[in-house]
Amino acid sequence: MATVNIRDTGRNSAKTADVRDLADRVNLTNPDEEVTTTNEVKVTTATIAVTDDTNTIVTIAQPAGTILTNLILYSAGNIVTAGSSGNDLDISIGTASAGAQLLAATALLDDGGAAVTLVANVPLYIIENSHGKAANQFATTGVGPKGGPATTEAIVIAGALFSAAARNIFVTLRPIGADLATAATTVTYIAQFQEL
Repeated sequence: MATVNIRDTGRNSAKTADVRDLADRVNLTNPDEEVTTTNEVKVTTATIAVTDDTNTIVTIAQPAGTILTNLILYSAGNIVTAGSSGNDLDISIGTASAGAQLLAATALLDDGGAAVTLVANVPLYIIENSHGKAANQFATTGVGPKGGPATTEAIVIAGALFSAAARNIFVTLRPIGADLATAATTVTYIAQFQEL
C-alpha cells in the first residue's frame, strides 16, 4: 500500500497541494495497485508552409519505456485547402525526419473538390488512446468537434507507438496538389505518453 504524508494544517484538513500529490501517486480505487506516470510534451510550429509539396516538421521527444497515447493538434488560425480535388493537407508521423513509420501520409484535410477548413483552436485527436481514427471522424456532423474538417482520410497507425528507448517522433504537415488557400498560422501539438 502506498504511504503518503499529509501535513496537518491545524484546521483538520489537508492542503490542496497534498491532495493533488496524493491523487497523482495513489490509485484511490485500489491503493495497492501501481500508479503509472503520464508525460506530456507540447510543441508549436513556426508559421506553417502554404506552398504545395513543402513540409512543416516538428520534433517531439518520446521518453524511454512509454507509449504514445494521445496526439492532439490545433491551429492558431483557420487552415483552408485550395478547393480542387486532390488539394489536401497531409499529415505523417515518423521516427525519422519527414518519415512515415508511425503514420503514412494521410489527408487531414481531404479536398474532394470543395475547400476543406480546419477552424482555429479546434483540437483534433490524431491519435487517441493509442488508436487511429475512421475516415471523416472529425466532421462536425459526425462525432467530431465543432469546427473539425468535414472530410479526412482514415488515420491508420502503421508502427509501434511504444518505445523501450527514448526516441524522437517527427510530425509532418504537407500541402499537396496546390498551395493552401489560407494558412498563415501556427499549429500546436500536444503529445501524451504513458509509462508501461
